[in-house]
Amino acid sequence: MSAWGKQGETDRGVSHVLGVVLLASVVVIGAFLIVQVGQQTLGDVNNEANVEIAEEVMLSVDNSFQRSETDESVVVPNRVRSDVGVRANATYNLTLNGSPSCSTGNRSLHTIEYQRDGKRVGYEGGGVWRQTESGATMSAPPAVTYDNGSLSLSFANISGRHIGGESVTVRSNATNKRSHEAALKMAMFTDATYEQARSGAVTSPSQSCVPSHIQNATLTVGNSTYARAWADWARDTYDEKYVTVTPKAVEPGDTVRIRFALGDVSDSRYEVENLSVTPNDAGPGANVSATVTNVGGLRDTQNVTLAHNRSGSSSVNRSVTLGGGDTVDVNATLPVTVNAPHNFSVSTSADAENVTVVYTSPGGSPNLAITDNTMPASARLNQVPSASVTVNNTGAMTATQRVEFLVNGSLNATRSVTVHPNDNRTLDFGPSLPTGENGTYNLTVVTNDSSYIQHSDDGHYFVVGRVGVFEITSVAPPGGLQSGDTATVDATIENTGDIRKASPVEVRIENASTGTVIATQTTTLDLDGTQSGAESGTVSVTSGPITVSSPTHYRYVVETPDRTESGSFVVGASPPPLFEITAADVKNPVRPGNQTTTTFTVRNTGGTEGEQTLRIERNGTTVISETEELDPGESVTLNRTVTAPDEPGKYPLTFSTANRSRRLTMNVQPESLIEGNGSTITIEQSVNASVALKGADLEGFWQSRIIHAPVQMSLYVRDESGTETIGLWRDYENGDVNGPHAEQRLVSSDHENPYTYSASFEPGTEISVFAQSYYCSGHRETDPTIWLAGYETMYCDDWGGERIEVSQTQNSENLVILGDGEALPAFEQAQWYQRDIQDTLGSRVDDTGHLRLADGERAFLYELSTPNADPEDASREGDPDYNDAVVLFTVNAIERDVRTGPKYRIIDVDAPARVDETTDAVVTAEVKNVGGQDGTATVETTFDGSEAGSESIEIEANETEEVTFELDTDSKIPENSYGYNVTVAGSDERWSGNVYVGELDEQFMQVDSVRVPGAIDSDDTAAATVNVTNVGDEAGTDTVVLKAKNDDDGSPSFTTVDSVTMSTILAPGDTRQFTLDLPTDRGNYTVRAETSNSTSPGQSFFVGRSDVAVADTQSINIGAQTYNTSELIERRGGASRMTVEVVNRGTIGDERTVNLTVKNESDGETVFAASKNVTAGSGDLTGVSEYPAWAGYDVGLDPGYYTYEVTVYNETTGEPVDDAASGELFLKELDETGASGDNAPISVDSDSVTLGE
Repeated sequence: MSAWGKQGETDRGVSHVLGVVLLASVVVIGAFLIVQVGQQTLGDVNNEANVEIAEEVMLSVDNSFQRSETDESVVVPNRVRSDVGVRANATYNLTLNGSPSCSTGNRSLHTIEYQRDGKRVGYEGGGVWRQTESGATMSAPPAVTYDNGSLSLSFANISGRHIGGESVTVRSNATNKRSHEAALKMAMFTDATYEQARSGAVTSPSQSCVPSHIQNATLTVGNSTYARAWADWARDTYDEKYVTVTPKAVEPGDTVRIRFALGDVSDSRYEVENLSVTPNDAGPGANVSATVTNVGGLRDTQNVTLAHNRSGSSSVNRSVTLGGGDTVDVNATLPVTVNAPHNFSVSTSADAENVTVVYTSPGGSPNLAITDNTMPASARLNQVPSASVTVNNTGAMTATQRVEFLVNGSLNATRSVTVHPNDNRTLDFGPSLPTGENGTYNLTVVTNDSSYIQHSDDGHYFVVGRVGVFEITSVAPPGGLQSGDTATVDATIENTGDIRKASPVEVRIENASTGTVIATQTTTLDLDGTQSGAESGTVSVTSGPITVSSPTHYRYVVETPDRTESGSFVVGASPPPLFEITAADVKNPVRPGNQTTTTFTVRNTGGTEGEQTLRIERNGTTVISETEELDPGESVTLNRTVTAPDEPGKYPLTFSTANRSRRLTMNVQPESLIEGNGSTITIEQSVNASVALKGADLEGFWQSRIIHAPVQMSLYVRDESGTETIGLWRDYENGDVNGPHAEQRLVSSDHENPYTYSASFEPGTEISVFAQSYYCSGHRETDPTIWLAGYETMYCDDWGGERIEVSQTQNSENLVILGDGEALPAFEQAQWYQRDIQDTLGSRVDDTGHLRLADGERAFLYELSTPNADPEDASREGDPDYNDAVVLFTVNAIERDVRTGPKYRIIDVDAPARVDETTDAVVTAEVKNVGGQDGTATVETTFDGSEAGSESIEIEANETEEVTFELDTDSKIPENSYGYNVTVAGSDERWSGNVYVGELDEQFMQVDSVRVPGAIDSDDTAAATVNVTNVGDEAGTDTVVLKAKNDDDGSPSFTTVDSVTMSTILAPGDTRQFTLDLPTDRGNYTVRAETSNSTSPGQSFFVGRSDVAVADTQSINIGAQTYNTSELIERRGGASRMTVEVVNRGTIGDERTVNLTVKNESDGETVFAASKNVTAGSGDLTGVSEYPAWAGYDVGLDPGYYTYEVTVYNETTGEPVDDAASGELFLKELDETGASGDNAPISVDSDSVTLGE
């Protein structure tokens, strides 16, 4: 008998499978079988001989069912013919996990049977059985195969009741077979019954048994003449550890239940965790509790012992019965009679956990009080200040508690601490402060005995970001203007910062070609910040009548100290050729440096023939450029290849004609995230990763004590900026990761484990964790005593010289880096006092010494006692054994970003409003690179319609440079106003203004500048900011008008959108700012500002609509992989971080709130819920198919079965819902080897056949 139970003695095969179940079956289509017994006749044979012949007939029938590809026939003699028939009395029922909702229900076994004179021979359930006076016996085993926790059944679904004539015909019905098996499958794994499934009454049943969670299956055979033989077969064939049969005594017709253990059928192993000791309220003593889990596969009953080490103290045993993966809490009250340290323990046959508790009074209890703190009152955005609290145990018993840090009532972080009486601990919650977003927060720290509430204890809240920010929330430009119309631009400004702010806002309109300002208005707004309700204000400008002889483009600008938005509109109409992009595509993904195919289709939708250049650009660099001439209505398609960048990422590809542009994304993905390189690994894509110490066991045994030698570790990082070495965990025992204190932190949940380091790494970064071991010149006992593996420990208090250095140049083979499925250099060689590799890595190591790592994990194994070690020598006894230290590298998340090229914005232009007739005006433009890469900007200026200068300047990403030009004002006719334009070549960035030359006795209200947003969402509002200067020598007032026209209209003309009249006089030389509302209807606008004396050049302004939704594919990132929401996500190991990709399919960039909620699938309990604000593009996204953005969440999920829901809210205020997606997440334990998404530990075949003549 094998260790797992053996197969039935049959040549039937079984596929050993695990995971989500699908019913496997061999479909025989159109098979025509004739079962034959050769030329045997029964005419002269006595009754016993007839039984023997009938048995041979049934065996032949069995073989024929298995050899469905051949045609055979059986001749039934006249004498036996009437004694052979088909009975449907016997039934079978297959039930999973003992759940009635996961059952096939009672199905007929369809027995083909010979019966005469009290003797029977039957073919039932794929087996051949005999019933005589002495009882039922098996002649051939049934079609049931069980091996290594996998079960396969193949019961024929037979129709037909009577056998007549001289032969039996067996016809296989493939159609009926498929529907029958599908119904069985649905009945076993959903809440539908077999009858409902077969009739089609249920089309979308709910899953009632998770296939990968199947632990057992019970085959129930009822009303069978051969019940005793079924029971005897199961008992004799399989080990009762895996297969049990009830009842013990069976008679014909009794119900037999055969229970098979499925899935993980490894031996039970009880592990102990979460040991805690609390005071006994009823008197002296301690309440000891712990969680016990059966991490094995089989159900078992074991004793769990709760005890402590005081002489004469009694222990308590608890009998615990657990199935594989089941958990139970055990507890007992143990006596405490002396004031001393007590070492409490909870142990099983395979595991133990202990904790030391100090008592200053036998009936004492802990009191963990918060006695001091350094919680800050404010912080800058993204700052990480210190935020520490000191907890002091003023009680008479060791306190082991979780200290919780809450923000606005929600748990933000926890720290597990153990503090002995009269001792204290200081905890820093600085990294958990909510400094990622501006706002006001109430901070709270709570222990079991005390609390600190910042608002009530310190009298203030925690404030992040103490600034005022003027956002342009909406702009309403004009549209449909004709010659002679006025143009109005309205805008709304909101202070989205924290505090009140007063600042001018300007709105202006200018001629887009000449830059001449035709209207401007500057308004000073004084608005409350978010602390007082986020106040809004409006600005507006209206121009005078605009008279044009031909279609003319105008531009509007709205400008606050923090934001500038602009747009355009047209006065008049024209029918030029219009090259419209009708299709654009790029084949994704593409490997770094490889080529991919693009498709570019353009159609001339204009009224005349034309010629234009079709371009494809990547990050501002043209990669495809071809000129095409098209008649009206004619189209052309370009299929071209482009080369991907060498670095992974998402890169914008811009497809453009002279009229239109469209932006797609090239997704450059490496073949893998990390590559091994000897003693280091190389990062191939931007990731957030961590290294965690899992164990350090450079130990010896001396005088019944475990002694430790010091080991330090360092993180090695080499990237473009150079090489850096970071000492790890130096705040703990000088970085000794091998001492008893370190091991105690690793193995006991009662101690905070600090041995993890996380960071973000860019592609091409080479990293490793190197180690240095030392000799020890003197050991000292720990105080209080630290017990490990049942022995007292000693730490090294006198470090000796360096022993082994592991680096790239020293003992490089003393470190091996292994991935999933690779064999350990040494296995099961740890000494009895050491933690072995299975203890340090847990289920990441299987019983054969191979690693079972999750996606994106690597194991670092160290040999720190033998210099110049060779992994090939590790298979022998003794060193090297590569278990002196173990570090686990894990990819937490892929860090996503849209890799944009350089993009330039004119931040400010400084120009005089007036100069004398002998002086040239000096214009200084401040240009910022707001893109993602360094680049060269060409800044150009025109003055009075003529070129005035051009300068190219290199600007690093997120940096600002100044460019200065001289305007030839001394050559102009005095007492006139002249317009200038400052533009950035190849972009829509434009700044326009007017300079007055000479003196003027009367008032002259000159539109100096107009600032408008480039684009807004249609559900937002925006305003133009107009600056007006009185360049005359007489004070006065005027009306500033903002006009706009919608260039998408058939006959666009300027109309007044907003206007404002100066309430007080404007003195000579003074400047005033006005804010005027812009249009909010969707369209492409040109806006301008006007006074009675001056008109600004027109500016472009776009009103679009954002449409943000969860990406259709590859939208969920966990670790090193991405997944679809429409599919079950299955992966090994837990999930520390989960990233959701959303895409903006609209025409304007905007913010969204993305909420992620994760629940336990079993009970619906919410285990994680959080919201993140993302920016899905900015400005005009016309032509961009999808603009991605990512929301990342630190979910910290343990292995389990979860459901999740992603909700995208239309505004960051939380309503309404823009899109939602949900899915299932199956995080499998790492020991679930061989699991796939298509299999379960059970498969059922059921051929459908009809018996006839």
